Amino acid sequence: MKRTITMMLVAVATSMSALVFAGTPINQSELPKAASAFLSKYFAGDNIRKAEKDQNRRGYEYEVDLMSGAEVNFFDNGDWKEVEAARGNAVPKAIVPTAITKHVSKNYKGQSIVKIERKRGGFKVKLSNGSELKLDKDAKPLTNSSTRKGQRSSRRR
Repeated sequence: MKRTITMMLVAVATSMSALVFAGTPINQSELPKAASAFLSKYFAGDNIRKAEKDQNRRGYEYEVDLMSGAEVNFFDNGDWKEVEAARGNAVPKAIVPTAITKHVSKNYKGQSIVKIERKRGGFKVKLSNGSELKLDKDAKPLTNSSTRKGQRSSRRR
């Protein structure tokens, strides 16, 4: 009997946490203006399949899935957080820092950037061959020590 009750409580708790942490579906008009402008500029003609608003410790984030298969996540202010291209495509070159684009074309010939994510101190980039790079905006490798140094210097400002 105790086991049955315990199992039921675990099932209820799991269901409740899934509801709490699931994104809330929203309409395109509910996206921040900067996010809508980004989608219009870099994914013109690609319709939104699904848009969700998620709340986390730092506020809201928005997740947008496009009909092409591309996915874009935005911060609360509408700046992009993560862009993943549709299968077989690359992310828009204009959003990638120039130094990173040059680094990839020089050192990873024939590869394209299929995913880019903003991280503290730089970017995490995934290439079409599956390689992942962690680079700062100047295409220098992002290490734990440089991330910590960047965090310290930003706190001093």
